[in-house]
Amino acid sequence: MLIGYRAAMAVHGIEEDFPFWSPGVQGPFAEWLWQRLGRRSSVGWATEIEHEAQDAGVLAIELFFSLWDKYRAERSQPEG
Repeated sequence: MLIGYRAAMAVHGIEEDFPFWSPGVQGPFAEWLWQRLGRRSSVGWATEIEHEAQDAGVLAIELFFSLWDKYRAERSQPEG
């Protein structure tokens, strides 16, 4: 789903922050998630969210959007 969203942005020339990945790096969302979980993972943020969701007994897509909302809320707060 995110790959399709990113591809559509590129096709339509939309410049927008895309924190999920960049070539060669995990991206700001992954860095935020690693800090939140207190660990890093070589399997990637999506797989880690699936593991966390399974452990919590919730749907992975629900956990993703919950984490995404928290990430965006933290990013919108002024630093300091």
